[in-house]
Amino acid sequence: MLIPTLLLGAVLGSQTEGERALNAHRLTPTTGAPTLDGRLDDAVWLASDSISGFVQRDPDEGAPSRFPTVVRVAFDDEAVYVALRAYDPEPRRIMAPLTRRDEDSPSDWLLVGFDSRHDLRTAYVFAVNPAGVKRDFIVADGQDDDASWDAVWEAEVRRDPQGWTAELKIPLSALRFAEGGDGVWGFQVARVVKRANEESYWAPMKKDDSRVVARFGELRGLSGLPAPRRLELLPYTVSGVTRAPRGVAGDPFYARNDLRGAFGLDLKYGLTSDLTLDATVNPDFGQVEADPSEVNLSAYETFYAEKRPFFTEGADIFRFGIGLGDGDGGNESLFYSRRIGRRPHDSYESDDERWVSQPGQTTILGAAKLSGRVGGGWSVGALGALTGEETARFRSPDGGRWEETVEPMTGFGVLRARRDLNGGRTQVGGVGTGVVRRLEGTEMAWLPTSAFTGGADFQHRWGNDTWRASGFVLGSHVRGDPEAMVALQTSSARYFQRPDAGHVEVDSAATSLSGWSVSYDVGKVKGRWRGGVVGSYRSPGFETNDLGFMRDADQVLNVGWLSYNETRPGKLFREYDFNLNAWAAQTTGWERVGTAANVNGYAQFLSYWGVYGGAEHALSSISTGALRGGPSVYRPAATNGWMGFHSDSRKPLEGGADFSWRREAQTGTWRYGASVNLAWQASPSTRLSVSPFYSRSFGGWQYVDQVADTVTAGLTHYVFGELDQRTAGMSARVSQTFSPTLSLQLYAQPYISDGAFDRFKEVGDARSSDFSERFLPLAADPAGFAYDDPDFNFRAVNLNAVLRWEYRLGSTIYVAWSHAREGYADEATGRFRPRHDFDALANLPATDVLLVKMNWWVNF
Repeated sequence: MLIPTLLLGAVLGSQTEGERALNAHRLTPTTGAPTLDGRLDDAVWLASDSISGFVQRDPDEGAPSRFPTVVRVAFDDEAVYVALRAYDPEPRRIMAPLTRRDEDSPSDWLLVGFDSRHDLRTAYVFAVNPAGVKRDFIVADGQDDDASWDAVWEAEVRRDPQGWTAELKIPLSALRFAEGGDGVWGFQVARVVKRANEESYWAPMKKDDSRVVARFGELRGLSGLPAPRRLELLPYTVSGVTRAPRGVAGDPFYARNDLRGAFGLDLKYGLTSDLTLDATVNPDFGQVEADPSEVNLSAYETFYAEKRPFFTEGADIFRFGIGLGDGDGGNESLFYSRRIGRRPHDSYESDDERWVSQPGQTTILGAAKLSGRVGGGWSVGALGALTGEETARFRSPDGGRWEETVEPMTGFGVLRARRDLNGGRTQVGGVGTGVVRRLEGTEMAWLPTSAFTGGADFQHRWGNDTWRASGFVLGSHVRGDPEAMVALQTSSARYFQRPDAGHVEVDSAATSLSGWSVSYDVGKVKGRWRGGVVGSYRSPGFETNDLGFMRDADQVLNVGWLSYNETRPGKLFREYDFNLNAWAAQTTGWERVGTAANVNGYAQFLSYWGVYGGAEHALSSISTGALRGGPSVYRPAATNGWMGFHSDSRKPLEGGADFSWRREAQTGTWRYGASVNLAWQASPSTRLSVSPFYSRSFGGWQYVDQVADTVTAGLTHYVFGELDQRTAGMSARVSQTFSPTLSLQLYAQPYISDGAFDRFKEVGDARSSDFSERFLPLAADPAGFAYDDPDFNFRAVNLNAVLRWEYRLGSTIYVAWSHAREGYADEATGRFRPRHDFDALANLPATDVLLVKMNWWVNF
């Protein structure tokens, strides 16, 4: 139904056109706090000022919202209260799927943001949908949103013939603000009407705005707020059972049902109204989803995203990226929290002469982080963690018993400080990380005893935030026995042992390794036409992997980019962009290791379907790592491309597909891969998604091994082969939500990868541009050396089920079950037989884990 103009004018209050300020209503003991029931009939709301006049960002930027929204705010010494009325002429068409907390969905939403520090940079956002599902996250201009942040707050919603309403109660303890200020906070309200794909804001936002929080309006009248009492305790208890397959016959460590029980404590304490201490003792991460399976044939480790709550919550202050580009290179950073509590560095396997029992991960004895503001525009963060020494226990058939250390006791630390200047348009900061290991009494001298990094960074915007410049300077210093330093120098990040590397060499007597890195980024980041230049330098000795994630040192990289972005709907497209990128990479010895360019683009049709694609060509260069420490080898030119589409996300059934390919014309090397993503909102409370994928690659020169010749001293054979590899699998999820506080999630991923090698060859003239000279055919039984058959058939399946119940505010019970099977075929053929491989999964040994975890939130 339509809302009469006179009635609408009465409800909207007296806000003047163009004003973006709201006076918050101060509650008194007489009026009391509103009853949180979603009705908006409390006397306090009638006495409060209101705001309206929302403006679209999508689909028609700058136009008035087609769906009126009215907002009021009140507060007392304990909390901020928000009342929202969302008018809708067709309330039956309101989209309100029921999901677990913090899960985005194709739904209508009301979002409220508080820049409680009024620093124009950081905001705390609280969102609710018409089914009562809550989301919260932190928006920090210049960085990705931090969706892992969780606060304890309340929301009640109600639907009626005029649309729907929401009442929020946000405790002051959930926000960070300076005491004794002028009582003005930044404030923003947004509304999403999904069926119309309308996104509107009270304080207007443009699609090309790069500083979201700086566009907020003002919430006034909040002076005299007391420092909130912010002591939160979250004790937990967990019990569970693991049923794993027996390894070696007679293993005395084996128990069919391995019972476990533990308890721990998480603590959050507000040292001031804007500085918070988080601590955890004996944390448990049993409800965390397993990592996906993969077969990694490269020299680099795989990057896995952090999923553990203690490290993901409030992680924005500790982020310090040092990488450029896509893939794992774009994930390079000074702080990679998965180093803390990692799988032990050393490991052993049971055999007929000994049995072994060893931990799967390192125990985190305790961890703490301090974050917030300390005045003068400074944001600070400090994190420390201590992990215990881990040992492997051995027994032999003759009764012998002994232990070996597989991970030393280790302390980790991160310090971060950042200062805002010029209204948040300029930031300067510093960062430091440290790792110290106790290696005395262990046989692990091949690990560094200590590793430190530190440096400074800056960012500056000008020209109405149209232009941006940023950069950093970093240094690193690692100490340890010569054995540890040689391991670093010869690792895949450096390969100092390369015989043709004239600018680096292995120092076998070194007890330290130092290096530095610098990076710059200057460009136009707003408007239709954008572009810029980016560059970085890493010295050969730069090292961050003790607490960070880095693929390569010894690198000089320069990038140029240009893009055109159209955000205004036209006759065919709602929006589109086109991008051109080019880059060149060298070692610090000026060996050219990569020169490439690509074009890519994205377009969204008026129907909200979208398409994207791109193509890239890399010129011939050399690879300094293909021989894993041997001489650099000529790498021929290659071309690759990608394309895909997605459907209208408003529909109950939505999906998309991706396709990619790569080819080296000279060597006949090629790869293609495809995946499909489908999601079905089967009912308001049930969502199913499935993502099958398949890829096939033919490698004309896949590394196999390097073998010393037994006849000719000092001769090393670098063995390669032609690899035909096929990989298939699927990720599937089912989410059943019974209420906003009770949900069940199921996850499954079967995975197979088979690889067959043929036509083995060894490196001849590594720098020759002629493939037949670069690689020489290898006899079936070469004289002087031997290598193992590298064919493989890998199969795995991971299943997870998590029942989550927030049985009281802030307190949760988890029941989690995981089932894992994985392994290589005993007699690998490399043949791709999907039906046979998937059937074989049922015969692999399985490990099942059932955990029940309960925590109890206590607020003082």
